[in-house]
Amino acid sequence: MARSVSRIVTPGSGSGGGRPYVRALAAAVALLVPLVGVGAEPKPDAPAGSAPANPAALAPDEMWRLDLREAVRQAVQNSLDVEILRFDPEIAEADLLAAWGSYDPQIFGEGGHGHTEIPTASELFSVAFNETRLTDAEAGLRGLIPWVGGAYSVSYAGAETESNSNLATLSPQFTADFLATLQVPLLRGLFWSPEWTLVRTSRIGVGVAADQFASRLMDVVRQTEDAYWGLVANRDATRVARKSLETAQALLEQTKAQYDVGVVSKVEVVQSEAGVADREFRLITAQAAERTQQDVLIDLVLGPYLAPRSEIPVELIDKPGSIEVREVDPEVAAEKAFSLRPELSQLQKQIEQQELQLRLASNQRLPQLDIQASYGNTGLSGNLSPDCVSFVVDPVTGVRQPCRSSVPTEFGDANNDFFTDDAAKNWTVRGVVSVPIGNFGARGRFDRTKFELRRTQTQLHRLQQSIVTDVRRAARILAASVEGIEAAERAVAAAEEQLRAERVRLEYGESTPFDVLLREDDLVTAEGQLITAHQAYQNAITALERAQGTILTRNGIVIEQAAALR
Repeated sequence: MARSVSRIVTPGSGSGGGRPYVRALAAAVALLVPLVGVGAEPKPDAPAGSAPANPAALAPDEMWRLDLREAVRQAVQNSLDVEILRFDPEIAEADLLAAWGSYDPQIFGEGGHGHTEIPTASELFSVAFNETRLTDAEAGLRGLIPWVGGAYSVSYAGAETESNSNLATLSPQFTADFLATLQVPLLRGLFWSPEWTLVRTSRIGVGVAADQFASRLMDVVRQTEDAYWGLVANRDATRVARKSLETAQALLEQTKAQYDVGVVSKVEVVQSEAGVADREFRLITAQAAERTQQDVLIDLVLGPYLAPRSEIPVELIDKPGSIEVREVDPEVAAEKAFSLRPELSQLQKQIEQQELQLRLASNQRLPQLDIQASYGNTGLSGNLSPDCVSFVVDPVTGVRQPCRSSVPTEFGDANNDFFTDDAAKNWTVRGVVSVPIGNFGARGRFDRTKFELRRTQTQLHRLQQSIVTDVRRAARILAASVEGIEAAERAVAAAEEQLRAERVRLEYGESTPFDVLLREDDLVTAEGQLITAHQAYQNAITALERAQGTILTRNGIVIEQAAALR
């Protein structure tokens, strides 16, 4: 059952001293210098404002009021770390598009003109050189086949041939060819070609990139929350150091007054001065730590707005308040983490990718057995060559008959019979077999991929174990920090009472400034422990939400909106 710590001492608070008791002149002088800690009254809270468009333009006395929810929202919006992460999902989408690019159909074409001369030494030729002029071109469409594997091609080729040979009936002669080819694997590459596997793995890679972004975004949110509560703790520590210095200064003034009337010795004045110097050093150190932590928070929240000379005064709205003891069931928290942690989802997707790579590597060990098929038509047309000499002799007259041609004369006529029964058809079916000897390359890649898969599966189990450890640790620290706050509150109350009593003894001359400083140092230590306990409590809540994978939901962050490029 949840319970609340009814009394929470805000870090930096403390009593200002007991009622002064007069004894002779020393007590009268003491009345003039009361030992009361000076502190400013807190301003009433106002709604936190969003990050200024230009923080450097803030007026010198203008404060940027910031609560935790707004700090996280601005960090998600402005952080350069988050902006870097936003490119990963876009790059994964581009990789998937590039993988599909392997199946882009290609329109191809080629053509040219050539002239050849071949010497002749035969009585069949009436010329010393057979001259041939060829002009040809080919164009078509080709590409790879998704899923099944293999390749296809459809092409059309045309040629014009001119010849001075007396054996050539047609000059110019026109030929046209239509050809469709198909190659399909039956073993290696069937359903598991490298190109199709890349498409599959790239599709999963989009989800991997999204999980990576979500995981790193959770880390940024956790860093922002830790930085916010770290600055709260640093400011509380500065306030305690300042109050301690004011107390030591008041004690020094009292001791000097007592020395002037001869009640105390010079040694006690020196002790009081040493106490003031020590607390001045502590205040300087605390202020430096506070400014450093403020830079850490501003860097996370404002990103590029932080310049070398930036002076951005920040007022923190959220402060440690009542503490609710949260009973955490480690089994329930771990089960929630297993379903929500993006790191688990990322590793599971990587395992899917490697299983696909393993199937590909296994397939690549098989012999190559492809079937190739082609089908085409060839058409012919042309003009009768003037150099043609017929070898057909009229049996009656004994005179050679003139060359004749029954084909059409225009180039386009060569295509007339492509899709009719009169077309000159040609087709082929071929088998291609290839068996590598040894096949060490494919076997080595298969073994490597198998080991990588087993390693990633082990990493998944290790991550699950780590999540259980993180949940248990966060729950333990959360419970311990609540107990630590309660103990620190009691320590502060006891230290305040001891300091009050020591002051009374000093006023009666039964103590020394050194003893009072020791008691005041005990109070500072107790208040520091209370500050640390409050910070540990807030950090434990953040760590538990991060371990469970609910830190984004708790802050109202939608991953799709956060991932959009700015």
